[in-house]
Amino acid sequence: MANAYYKQHWVEVEPERQGAYDEILAYHPALDPLLQPLEPGLGMRLLDVGSGPGYTALEMARRVGASGRVVGVDINADFVAAASRRARAQGLNAEFVQAAVPPLPFPDRSFERVLCKNVLEYVDSAADTMAEMARVAASGAIVVAIDSDWEMLALELAPRAQALSDRVIAAARAIAVNEPRIGRRLHGLMRRAGLDEVKVSVFASADTRGHLAVMLRQSLARYARDSGAVSAAEVERWLGAVDEAIAAGEYLFMLPQFVARGMKR
Repeated sequence: MANAYYKQHWVEVEPERQGAYDEILAYHPALDPLLQPLEPGLGMRLLDVGSGPGYTALEMARRVGASGRVVGVDINADFVAAASRRARAQGLNAEFVQAAVPPLPFPDRSFERVLCKNVLEYVDSAADTMAEMARVAASGAIVVAIDSDWEMLALELAPRAQALSDRVIAAARAIAVNEPRIGRRLHGLMRRAGLDEVKVSVFASADTRGHLAVMLRQSLARYARDSGAVSAAEVERWLGAVDEAIAAGEYLFMLPQFVARGMKR
């Protein structure tokens, strides 16, 4: 493996996961409260760090309009190609660049808004990436980072399955993320990057109907298998317990999202 697992599993995304990410990473109006601190406006230059399939960047392109410009940067070539096709098909002023970060391949003070959503947990250095985000932000720019806190993850199944569930999640987390506590670290990272007026909000909506179970099936299950800490048979039993809990109305999944907003002086 060329990179650590937490990075490489984004460099190489097999077709079945590509399809799952189209669902998991699609833009939905429910994301608006997380993105509100970004305050995108007509004519702005906006950067999306770790833009994935491009859905959020394309929504931001609608908000900055034809006079604005959105750039997405991502490590995965297929994501970049798919996002570029979507931008052309929708006639949006957005372009996508393939690059591993840090560093960011842009000059100093290039953007009036910088967004990084659910990416800093996977990079080699969250501190260096945040410093790069501050570097490419123009004077007066707003920088917004949104990320999970994996030590606050809650998955409630039937009591008999809880011990297995805890082991599967721990196995997945051990290899899939480099910074499991990144959510609570965002405030300090922004301050150390020289950003001012840093504010943090936490969103923790609970899924009780299985809407987010695709993330468990397509992401966490794979990570747990790849970890070697639990067997494939145990992962299958866990997935069965997830389905049973959803059917019985006993399921609850929550992964708090920290939203940090800072300003570049």
